[in-house]
Amino acid sequence: MKSRNQNVGIAGMGFYFPKEIVSTRKIVDEEEIEEKAYIVSGIDYIYKPSDDDTPSYMAYNSSIEAMKDAGIAPENIDMIIIAVFKNDYWHWQMSAWLKDKIGAENAVTLEVKGGCAAHFYAIETAVDQICGSEDINTVLVVSSERMYGYGWPTFLSSGSQAVILKRNCEKLRYLGFYTSNMIRYHENAYIKAGGTANPFSKDTEWNGEGFIENIVVNKDLYFEHIKPHFFDRFREVTENLTKMTDRKLSDVKYMVTLTQQKDFEKRILNSIGIPDVPCGREYKNNLGHFSGADSYIILDKAIKDGKIKKGDLILSFTIGGIAWCGTMIEY
Repeated sequence: MKSRNQNVGIAGMGFYFPKEIVSTRKIVDEEEIEEKAYIVSGIDYIYKPSDDDTPSYMAYNSSIEAMKDAGIAPENIDMIIIAVFKNDYWHWQMSAWLKDKIGAENAVTLEVKGGCAAHFYAIETAVDQICGSEDINTVLVVSSERMYGYGWPTFLSSGSQAVILKRNCEKLRYLGFYTSNMIRYHENAYIKAGGTANPFSKDTEWNGEGFIENIVVNKDLYFEHIKPHFFDRFREVTENLTKMTDRKLSDVKYMVTLTQQKDFEKRILNSIGIPDVPCGREYKNNLGHFSGADSYIILDKAIKDGKIKKGDLILSFTIGGIAWCGTMIEY
């Protein structure tokens, strides 16, 4: 398996975070969360959105910053892809709204709905679109989530990350993508009600206003078939990425991944066999978990701090549900 020849890189990145920063220690006390959840998380502060910090507002601001960073005018953007889990409104395409708001009059738009893995697929789709079409040269990919307070005791944050991908860009060049998907275990978690298979009715049982309380979790399936192989999947992704890109694991100089539990990065690096590679763990304490775009926040910080040098090979990992996703990037 070989990665096809592609010459697409990141021309610019932009970020927006709410002004208010909240101590997770305070949240633990107020929400009466178990102390263990706080200790395991390794997260000290997260961003709390104001009433104005809607996903669309944050997406607009991060996009403006990304265009400034890339030196790209809005009319030169050929495509806008937004990865989103919680939109402003149901059945509303934020990418079309953003096109109008920033004045990207020539862009086509696309929405990728989902959780953490959605951002990975949005990026991969953007690269594929540039490689497969002579008319698409510049793509704006945005992740914007207002997740604060959603699903305690997980310390979810709020903010937006925007990246501009460009043809023939040698900076942060994408070398390959790979996904390991345990789709046969999709019944690990699901919602019984909704959709065409089981549409809502007046007799549908529904707890609360959201859907988190209504997820059916098969714990036995998870502990028997998924958890024992959780970190092994990162090794599978890495092995395939190195084969696809003709790179050696020993060439990897940096790793970025989602902001998760305290030892998450360490366990990934131990599993794939490069335990001493730097991974930006020092940045995550004051971030919390936003989405699959966490890794781009850490990537940007590491570059600005000089921890990633020109020519360095970077591994980027995402996990969403039962999909383990990896990207090989060359700075």
